[in-house]
Amino acid sequence: MIKNLTLLSPGEMGSPIAKHIISKGIKVISPLDGRSESTKIRAKNNGIIDSKNLANSLKQTDIIISILVPSDAKKLALQIKEESAGLDRDVYFADLNAISPKTVESMKDILSGTKIKFIDGGIIGTPPIENKFPRIYVSGPHSKIFMQLNNMGMEVIDMGGNIGEASAMKMAYASITKGYSSLLIAAVMLSIKTNNFDSLMDELEYSQPRVFEDLKKLKGIPSKAHRWIGEMQEISNTYIDNDVSGNFHKGSYDIYKKVSSSKLGSKRLPPEEIEVEGKEFFEDLY
Repeated sequence: MIKNLTLLSPGEMGSPIAKHIISKGIKVISPLDGRSESTKIRAKNNGIIDSKNLANSLKQTDIIISILVPSDAKKLALQIKEESAGLDRDVYFADLNAISPKTVESMKDILSGTKIKFIDGGIIGTPPIENKFPRIYVSGPHSKIFMQLNNMGMEVIDMGGNIGEASAMKMAYASITKGYSSLLIAAVMLSIKTNNFDSLMDELEYSQPRVFEDLKKLKGIPSKAHRWIGEMQEISNTYIDNDVSGNFHKGSYDIYKKVSSSKLGSKRLPPEEIEVEGKEFFEDLY
């Protein structure tokens, strides 16, 4: 039975999930030494207790949930291996990051021979709002443990099977949704650079109204692009590892890298704080 849970880290997705978990009577802690003041405030506001460091967390936790940028996922596995050397009981570790099955397999190998029991997972959807939860796909021999957290700010789907299957599902899904957004941005920027913006907008509104409406939903990208750069690398690698072209998402990687350093992306403004519209928005986005 899960009674104590460690969250790394209490960001925009993890914090509201933690709030739901806490409401069900489970204690949620997070090692916040070295974290920004805004992260510490967010954690406190959602009822998350500061455990200071990972070593303290491991002494009292039943399960660790990792929701990080892709580039930090493997680093955490190495840190957990080091800090768990003295453990005399099993601790579950659910990696919910947007990483390739190959990266997941390497993390499983890192933790083999330790008291850490690895769970492969992937998040699909946005942070929980009221009763609308993101879906969490989990797989591997210990995936059933994670079902204890079902309906606690997330809808858990147990795929059973092997390590890597949940991550593969996440990679396929995100390759469509985030790949599509990067394609929209690239096409609009091409139209601006070739002086065809108005013509493209008119034609899309006439012949592709759904795509035209989708362009209006891109205001959420500036605050997220920096997190999606590494994810596009992981998606591209997954395609290559499975003998499918990885070039699509190498392009997406380039797009999100440019967006993250743009006028809007560098400020990481949430959608409600972005005042520019239309052509000006895209010019500030790239």
